[in-house]
Amino acid sequence: MRILTLTTLLSLAATPLAARAPSQDQALAGRTPGAPTSCITQSRIDDTTIFDSGAILYRMKAGPDYLNTPGCPNLRHDRTIISHTYSGQLCRGDVLTVVDPPSGMGFGACPLGDFIPYERVKQP
Repeated sequence: MRILTLTTLLSLAATPLAARAPSQDQALAGRTPGAPTSCITQSRIDDTTIFDSGAILYRMKAGPDYLNTPGCPNLRHDRTIISHTYSGQLCRGDVLTVVDPPSGMGFGACPLGDFIPYERVKQP
């Protein structure tokens, strides 16, 4: 199963790079990390943000959101991740492939780490 669908690819192509590149600190401002977990359910993933730091924030339907730092040296916000899984979950150790969308050029692969939950900040 691929994390990125055609709809996601089209929305990425239509969004300016600056709008897609918040910093990790901005995205997690006001949040406290919870206890790590080894897997998340793919059907609950609403959106994915890749930070230039190499971390990935999985925004989940109804929260919490999960931060994963797979240690991919070539992972940054303007690249795409592809994961082939055989279950309905993404888990620690699943391998991501890093790809440049316009050229299709691959930038290696790396395993996912633990998923750190971050509760969403309640809006007044």
